[in-house]
Formats: sequence, C-alpha cells, structure tokens
Amino acid sequence: MILEIAWKNIWRSKLRSLVVIVAIAIGLLGGVTAVAFMNGLLIGRIDDALEIEVSSIQLHNADFMENSELKYLIDNVDDYIVDIEKDSSVKAVSKRLVIETMLSSNRAAAGLSLIGVDPEKETQVSRLYEKMLDSNSTYFVGVKNRPIIIGEKVAKKLKVHVRSKLAINAVDVNGVSVRSVFRIVGIFRTQNGGFDEMNAFVRFKDLQKILGIEDGKAHEVAIILHKMLETETLKNTLQEKYTRYRVNDKSLLRVLNDSIPERVYSKLLSIKSDKEYSKIEFESMLKNSFSEKTNELYTKQVLTACETGIKVSEWKQLSPELAMQTSWIDFVLYIFVGIILAALGFGIVNTMLMVVLERIREIGMLIAIGMNRRRVFSMIVLESVMLSLVGGIVGLFLAWSLVSFLSINGIDMSMFSDGLRALGYPSMVYPYIEADNYIKVTLMVVITGILAAIYPALHAVRINPSIAIRE
Repeated sequence: MILEIAWKNIWRSKLRSLVVIVAIAIGLLGGVTAVAFMNGLLIGRIDDALEIEVSSIQLHNADFMENSELKYLIDNVDDYIVDIEKDSSVKAVSKRLVIETMLSSNRAAAGLSLIGVDPEKETQVSRLYEKMLDSNSTYFVGVKNRPIIIGEKVAKKLKVHVRSKLAINAVDVNGVSVRSVFRIVGIFRTQNGGFDEMNAFVRFKDLQKILGIEDGKAHEVAIILHKMLETETLKNTLQEKYTRYRVNDKSLLRVLNDSIPERVYSKLLSIKSDKEYSKIEFESMLKNSFSEKTNELYTKQVLTACETGIKVSEWKQLSPELAMQTSWIDFVLYIFVGIILAALGFGIVNTMLMVVLERIREIGMLIAIGMNRRRVFSMIVLESVMLSLVGGIVGLFLAWSLVSFLSINGIDMSMFSDGLRALGYPSMVYPYIEADNYIKVTLMVVITGILAAIYPALHAVRINPSIAIRE
C-alpha cells in the first residue's frame, strides 16, 4: 500500500518529477559514457602493449633484468620454448636478442634498443608487421643481407628512408667493438611514439652472428596467450618450473637497495647460503622465518630480490604504469558517478523538501487518522528512491545504448593523434564498460535516493498534526 501511494505521489507534479528524472538520466549518461571512453582508451593501450611491445609474459636471465648486459643469456632457450608451447593457454612463443646500441647514418646517430627476432615466429607474437608505414616498407622481405626495421621517428632523426644503409656499433661477447652495416627494409609507426623512437629490429641470426653468441642462447622469450585472464596462472606455473631462489650476497644487496627493513635483512643474512629453492619451498621458508604481518608486507619484494636463473615477468611487471591504470579504472568509475550523484542528490533533497512542505496539511491528516510516523518516513523515502531509480534506469539505458553503438563504430580522435601517440594511446577509441558496473551504478543511485530523502522524511515525521490541519 505504501509503495503504491508513493508511486502515485511522484506523478502528482509531473513536470517537477520529470525534471529530476531527466537531470539524473543526463548525469548518468555523461558519467558512464566518460568512464567507458577512458576504459576503451586504456584497453586499446593494453592491447597494443601486449601485441606489439611487451607480450603477455617474458622470460629473461634474472641478472639481465637488473643489468641488461650482453653476457646474461638464457641457455638452452629452444628447450624452454618447446616446453612452453605444450601449454594450451599459449598462443605463440618467440626468442629475442636485445642490446643497447648506436645506429648511425651519414647524417646523424641515435641510441636505442636493437632487438633480434625470428621473423616467422615473431609475427605470431607481435603485430608489428601490421604497422609498416607505407607500401615500400616490408617486414624483413626484399633484402637478403642484414635487413633492419626502424621506427618513423628514428628514420626522421637519422634522415633516412627505405633502402638506406645504417651502421650499428656494438660490443660482442668477447668485449670487442664491432661495426656492421644494415639496409632498411621497413619503417613502422605504432600508436606509441616512445616505442617507435627507442626500438629497432633485425633478424635473430644476423645479430647472433655479429655478437658471436652461440646457438641455443637468447636474452628474452616472449609469450602471447589466447586469453589475458590466464596470464597470472601461467606465470605462477612457469615460476615454479624455471625460477629458483637463493639468499646470497647479490640478493642481499638487492634487499638493501629495495628499502626492506633491517630486521628482514638481518634474518635473511642468517639464512644466507648457496642452496637454491623452488618458489613453493622458498615461500614456505619465509613463512616459517617471519611473522604473518612481515610476510604479508615483504614476501613479494624478497622473492623478487632472491630470484636466480630464469625470471618470469608478466606484462604488469614489464609495464607497471599500465598495471596501475588498470587497477584504478573501477575507482575512477565510483569517483565520476559519485560526484555526479552527489550533485544530483542536492537536487533531489530540494525537490523532496518542496514536496513535504506542499503536503504539510495532507501529512498531518494522515498522522491524525492513525498512520504510523514510521510509515510516513518510509513513504517519503520510497518516493525519493523511486524517483532516483526511474532516472537511473533511463540514464543507464541511454548510456548502454550509446556505449554499445560506440564500441562497434568507435570514436575517431585523429585530431589529437600526435598527443595521444606521445602517451602511447590509440587515436581510435572503442568505449567499453563491464556489465557488472551497471549494477554497481544502480546501487549507487538507490543509495543516493535514500540519503537524499532522510532530511525531508525527518521533517515530515516531525509535523504536528493539530497545527498542520489548521494550516
């Protein structure tokens, strides 16, 4: 009965109710669409990062991640690749050589990372081959002798073009300076200007020969998965298989550099040895050595510091800025929609207070004939909640329709492409929002309706029936 009365009361002043409903709907439409846009921008960045820059998971020699020196190689790399490819979650695997070098043309020079890849395997792991600048650019096709692919920014800096020659200056495994000439077969342009400026690609076998690296060795193994959600599971599996942990002088130095408390360092110093542990064994030892709180706070840092052999890194570790943005996206939704609903909440308070003041005599009569004050309170709250809910449902439906349309057709941000590329974001954005976020927003709308009704409802239950009826 109270529900029916509350619903009818909303429509006693249709214009006023419609104004509130439209305000809520427009506010939610704007807020949800803005969050979906930011989400789409981030997803586009993550897709490019995984499929072009860092892949889902990478394997390195643990010391290479710290020093990036040529000598820190993965031995028997082909055995690792064969083993990893057996996992059903793995889409493709590729080995790489990575060195810091100086590229020079007749006009200029540039320092960058030179990456040696197996073209056939790499096309399964990376979509870089799709980012060639024009029809003259190819992905290691057309030149048999030492081809190289560079970014558009590097090409402009060195003032070169396809078919131009570039000299590479490096140091081989014996510490001898070597110089070799490559011919440009392709110039690429990705959505990340920084990546284009800092990386160049040659064939694995060419770089291997120049540096004097033996067969079966590589600096990096890149793994791409069928589903991003399987990353953490595979990472843990590979860590248990390949990564070992040791408390030695090198790991203790890392602990000191990582600002881990002195008490943790002292305890690790007491268990220092050359013994190697698996991940499960090492975690168990830490659990027995430290308090629960210490383990909770510092286990991850200690594990990272004590890694030896093969280091397994997922994309969140390789690109921490993306991981941070991903973890913040839900928080951004709450902040955005929360601010909008807070502003709209004041409008609902004002509207419901006007409703109560206009109906003082009516409410007084209801109390006088025996309506419980609790029911009066409930009636006002229900009116506010239903008003908010109608506006929320309309707004969410409009937002869902708009986001669904834009998720297919996209938003062209070409006019801001230079700025977006500098930050690594795509110029074509496909807004996206998780389905459960609509439920969360609906709950926020209901809570807003309840909070906005408290003051007007309290005002209503404090009405003196005898005074109200005389008015």
